[in-house]
Amino acid sequence: MVNVECDLHMTSGEGEGSYAKYSRRQVPEGLEASGESILNQDVYISSTSSPLVVKLFQEQFQKDFSFFLQLRHEELVNGGRMVLIFLGRKDEDVYKGDLNHMFGFVSKALESLVEKGLVSKEKLESFILPVYGPSVDEVKEIVAKSRMFDLDHIKLFEANWDPYDDSEGDVVLDSANSSLNIRNLIRSVLESMIASHFGGSILDAIFQEFRSLVAQHLKREKTKFAVIVMSLKKIY
Repeated sequence: MVNVECDLHMTSGEGEGSYAKYSRRQVPEGLEASGESILNQDVYISSTSSPLVVKLFQEQFQKDFSFFLQLRHEELVNGGRMVLIFLGRKDEDVYKGDLNHMFGFVSKALESLVEKGLVSKEKLESFILPVYGPSVDEVKEIVAKSRMFDLDHIKLFEANWDPYDDSEGDVVLDSANSSLNIRNLIRSVLESMIASHFGGSILDAIFQEFRSLVAQHLKREKTKFAVIVMSLKKIY
C-alpha cells in the first residue's frame, strides 16, 4: 500500500483556507525488476528516459493522488474545503520540468561517487526517487475523475530554487551562497532516503558534489520551482 504523508489543516463551510503537504514513498510499479532499475543511473525522469518510464511515473502519481483525495474526502465534513500546495511542472512536456533539472544533479553527483569507487554502480541503478512533478492539467484531470471535490481554484506560480532569494531578476548574484542554501534544502528532503539506500557515510560527499554542480548551473542561469496551489471543496 502507498504510504501517504500529510500535514493537513481542514476547514468547513466558508472557513479560512488550509495548507497541505503531500508526498508519496512508493517507487512506480514496474520500474524495478530483479533489483535493477530501467532508469539505469538516473534517479528521476531525464531526457533519455523512455516513454514507458514516463508512463509508469504518471500512473503511480495518479494512483497516489487519487488515494490521497479519497482519504481527505472521508475526513472532511460536507462542504469542507482544503488548500493544497505542492511542487509541479510548468511545461506540459514531462521531460522539461524543473524537478528533472534538479534531480538530474542528484544523479550526476551519485555518478561521480561511482567513478570514485564510493558507490557501486548496481546500488545507483537500483535507486529511484519516489516523486513526480505534475502539470496543472494532470492535477485537474485527477480531481475531475475522482468526483469527490469541486475545484474552486488552481494556480501555478514560480519560486526560486534558493529559498532565501526573493529577487525577481534572472541572474543569481551570489551563486556560492545560493548553492549552499539549495544544498541544505535538498539535503533536508533527501538525506534519510539516500542514507537508507547507500549508507550515511556518503552524505557529505554527495551533497558537496551536488552543491558544486548547482553552483556551476546558477552561474549560467537562474532556475525556479513550479508550485501548484489549489483550493478544493468536498462534494456532498
